[in-house]
Amino acid sequence: MFEFLLNHSREAFSKGEIVLAGPLPAWLLWSVCAGLALFCAVWLIRRRRDLAVHRLVAIWGLQSALLGILAVLVWQPALRIEELRTGDNVIALLLDVSGSMDQKEPDATRLESARALLHESELARALEARYAIRRFQFAGDAAPVENFAALPEAAGSTDLGKALLNVLRLSRNASLAAVVVASDGADNSGRLDRERLAEIAAFGVPVHAIGIGALAIPGDIELEEVELPERALPGTKVTASVTIRHDAPATTRIKVYDGEEFLASREVELSGDSAVTAAMIDFNAPEKGIHDLRFSLENLPDEVNLRNNSRGRALEVADRTYRILYIEGEPRWEYKFMRRALEDDPGLNLATLLRVSTNKFYRQGIANQDELAEGFPTARAELFKFDALMIGSIEAPHFSKEQQELIRDFVSIRGGSLLMIAGPNGLGDGGWGNSAVSEALPARLDVKPPAFIRERARVSLTPIGGNSPMLQLAAVAEDNLKQWNELPEIADHQSMGDLRPAAVSLLQIHAPQGEQPLLVMQPYGRGRSYILATGGTWRWQMGLPKEDQRHETFWRQLARGLVNDVPNRFELSARLADERVKIQARLYDENYEPARDLAVTAVVTPPAGDPVTLELRAAPGQPDLLEAEYLPDATGLYHLEAIARRGEEPLESATRALRFDQGDAEHFRIRQDRTMLESIAAATGGRYWQASELGQLPDVIQHSGAGITERRLLPLWNAPAWFILLLLLKSAEWLLRRRWRTI
Repeated sequence: MFEFLLNHSREAFSKGEIVLAGPLPAWLLWSVCAGLALFCAVWLIRRRRDLAVHRLVAIWGLQSALLGILAVLVWQPALRIEELRTGDNVIALLLDVSGSMDQKEPDATRLESARALLHESELARALEARYAIRRFQFAGDAAPVENFAALPEAAGSTDLGKALLNVLRLSRNASLAAVVVASDGADNSGRLDRERLAEIAAFGVPVHAIGIGALAIPGDIELEEVELPERALPGTKVTASVTIRHDAPATTRIKVYDGEEFLASREVELSGDSAVTAAMIDFNAPEKGIHDLRFSLENLPDEVNLRNNSRGRALEVADRTYRILYIEGEPRWEYKFMRRALEDDPGLNLATLLRVSTNKFYRQGIANQDELAEGFPTARAELFKFDALMIGSIEAPHFSKEQQELIRDFVSIRGGSLLMIAGPNGLGDGGWGNSAVSEALPARLDVKPPAFIRERARVSLTPIGGNSPMLQLAAVAEDNLKQWNELPEIADHQSMGDLRPAAVSLLQIHAPQGEQPLLVMQPYGRGRSYILATGGTWRWQMGLPKEDQRHETFWRQLARGLVNDVPNRFELSARLADERVKIQARLYDENYEPARDLAVTAVVTPPAGDPVTLELRAAPGQPDLLEAEYLPDATGLYHLEAIARRGEEPLESATRALRFDQGDAEHFRIRQDRTMLESIAAATGGRYWQASELGQLPDVIQHSGAGITERRLLPLWNAPAWFILLLLLKSAEWLLRRRWRTI
């Protein structure tokens, strides 16, 4: 209707400028219009007869408007616009032939639907009539083709950004006016970030994205992501976080397998209020070694795509002993029962310093006779060889300023965990709120002494604590809550003041003063810090039957949680991106300063075949980060061993494992990613299109700012809208005169 009334499209008006094409100047037009309005006024006043003033004004307005429009038409209004010159420009058509385009839709596959839009269609014919057409098909890269007559087999993973850049570079010497891409937007390369979008936009060529595929698939559920720790200790409770994508309410069950061995399962309700549901599932870490875990969802009835219901992950169950240093200022029951709880854990070594008199400490759990012989460490290398640090009822002034700074750096630089335990000389009562360690702690310790109170209080989980692997006393959430609520009361607690913004409370007490945090945590630098605001958990052991292991379980899980994610001196990571394995390593010396004088070699052992040796190089702009890439070619578990050496002498080694499922990437994220396509179009000055809107695309391309353009003047004086408006004005005047009986 718009184009019928004004002879030209909305796009032409949005890109063009309305001008007067006649030979007479514009100022004269406004003078003529004013003169005509004045003439109408004089003429009506002389012939007013019996008309009231307001009726005269109405007639004057209608007649003046009519004469003014006629005057405008004499000055020849036109639309000045730049258009692509016919025959001198190139349009690139891109067809996505990646694996996700093989997805079956109600009438055809996505690839068939996309081909129908770009091959011998009205859109294709309209573009061919004005421009030279270059055709490409892409998955990981763009390849030129003669036409889209033959449907290729759906290829591997999608790298939409790489394909667009390749087309733009190949057409650098041509007058490329626009790129039209038909895709579902399922880019799984992980590379289409802001920098790459800016690189694409820098070519100045608009990209028009045609969305292919359904935005929602109610009959499908997808295990979108599985996150779990890289390492675990044998027998430790491991918590995996799973993300499930769905488009309708349903019930499913998540299951965990170690090879053929079943580990755990949990029922998950998928709400209709959200398209994504997050859930946690716990299982006990198997024996030491590398384990090939499989997480899978129970299928929905009549679900077609089952390959996105399962994901594999590798878990390293550490074959090492983690070391914890615990310094305590006085002999007390908490010290005794904690040591007893941890001494039988083969994955932990608890080295303790117990002050028995002024400047005299009793050592236990030491590696040799020289370790801790001078008391608490004064050198980085001596303290940083531990993975976690516990500080009990001992005052801050016992430690020198340098030692306090060393404790703070242990958390922020070394990445260790710090646990402060309440006591008469601990926390705020021990002056720790004014120490160099204070900024690393999760609470401000700004309570005036004495903050340590001897009174009974019941302990309970907070909502966040209920999801923490450290605080699981039972496998089922309801049972776990019950186990905590049934514990005997503690007999002391210590106020810690306001929590810092990043801190979270895991346990709380119900005291006469109200609820107070008991166990809190915050990340700090590379590590984490904790406060346990009681020295009375030993009462759980004394108040429970001998066979009840809840006290031992609490301390073992807490201690394992402290050390589980602590970084090593040689950190090795491997992740998948665009079906490539990106290997990264960081090395530190004994003071946890970057070790830049070492070379690193990675040996990748595939599921079958010979090992491959890779040399890791410094990442651009990051001399402390070494990296390499490896292209896996078979499904299975890949073992990595990185060896650091000085010259030819090997010094350190680290291992990792990675699960790769070849061809699986295209079976995930199968819903059309409209957001991705819109971001590409918006960044380049193009538009996102649905199939039903493509009739407008040739006109939009015609007014593209890229390519070779020509300036045109499109006449507006002959638009039907003018004549319709003139007819309406004269009809309105006639109707008013007839109503007022002046005809």
